[in-house]
Amino acid sequence: MTMETNITSAANSQNRSSAAQTAADPDEVVGEDPKVVYSLASLLALNALGSIIGNALVIYTFLKEKPLGAPLRIILTHLAVTNLIIATIGEPMVVISGFSSEYSGKQGRSGLEFSFVKWVFGEMGRGFEAFVVTSCGLMAMSLLALVSIERYLRVTPRQRFPFTEPTAVKCCSFLWVFNVIYASLPFYGIAKWNGEGIGISNSITWETKNKEDFIYIICMMCTGYFIPLFVIAFCYNRILFFVKQAVDVYDDNFIVGQPAEMTMETNITSAANSQNRSSAAQTSKNMKTDEQSGSSRIEPNTDQNSGDELATGDMNTHNIIKAAERKISHVIAVIIMSFFISWTPYTVVNLLVTFDNEHAFSKGIHATIPAFMAKTSTLWSPIIYCAMNGEVRTANMKTLSKLRRRIRVLYFGGTV
Repeated sequence: MTMETNITSAANSQNRSSAAQTAADPDEVVGEDPKVVYSLASLLALNALGSIIGNALVIYTFLKEKPLGAPLRIILTHLAVTNLIIATIGEPMVVISGFSSEYSGKQGRSGLEFSFVKWVFGEMGRGFEAFVVTSCGLMAMSLLALVSIERYLRVTPRQRFPFTEPTAVKCCSFLWVFNVIYASLPFYGIAKWNGEGIGISNSITWETKNKEDFIYIICMMCTGYFIPLFVIAFCYNRILFFVKQAVDVYDDNFIVGQPAEMTMETNITSAANSQNRSSAAQTSKNMKTDEQSGSSRIEPNTDQNSGDELATGDMNTHNIIKAAERKISHVIAVIIMSFFISWTPYTVVNLLVTFDNEHAFSKGIHATIPAFMAKTSTLWSPIIYCAMNGEVRTANMKTLSKLRRRIRVLYFGGTV
């Protein structure tokens, strides 16, 4: 027995011990800094808490106060429900697994202790969490695209397809059935559920060499990211185009001294291109949300008589119209940017892993951070689609005021 033989034997013994430990508990991933794991779990816990409060408030407000038109309200309610399901089921399971990590007692190259990261809910819990998050994630993406379609059909002129309340109900029902069935296919042998990144969150196995699994993954990428992205970009681009046309028509009327009221008759008369000007003028009549029909108008939302205001304050109205255009542009930019920030890193990483199974992003913290960024979409949606809308924001404040009164009555007595 030489020294070299002993060293080789000890190394082999250590490798066998590590392999046996991994085989005994395949859910454990060794070699992640616990501070990073706990930080990610803490951030996700805050995201889940904010998502639960925000989406629950939105659902309660929509059911009680009924702001916005019925079609848009129905779609946004379904969107809030999907986000609430993820925030109450999927994200807490990930957070619990993150905080269940154990110290290994070893020192890493940076001098910090490393941890055993473990999914604590077993294989059945893994499949359940992955199915819930995948189906609701696909549903949320589909609903974001449906919101843009509904707004496009409301704002743009001469649309033959009326987006009514029954239409919204049918579309949401179809999307629920489609996405739930599509996300359940791994239970029937097409692809499979697996841990992603450091192992505390789950999804389908992106690294695969099976042809059927590969096709399934590519189809999921298309239906869950690329198609919604195209629909959102196209619809909001057309909305912004028609809004700018309407403002240009108003500017022409304002400069030449014609009446400033944004009506279709006035704009058609003053426009050089009658067809385009008519479309733009119709847009200006459709940009303010109506309580019952859900239509939109770009007219200023004031309490004064519109006829008196237009007669005495054309310059003020002109500024309000321009401000409305800027606000719409900002909201559209925020919508598209939030979509990119939340979902693009996750999609890009998964595509890289799908086409290159040995890619560096297939395991570890590099694959976990994009997955956690995608989960922040549950917090983005109520902020963008509800808090940035004046009518919904007012309804939310009314709801909070009622809740405060109820709490005060509950603890201090009196009447509501």
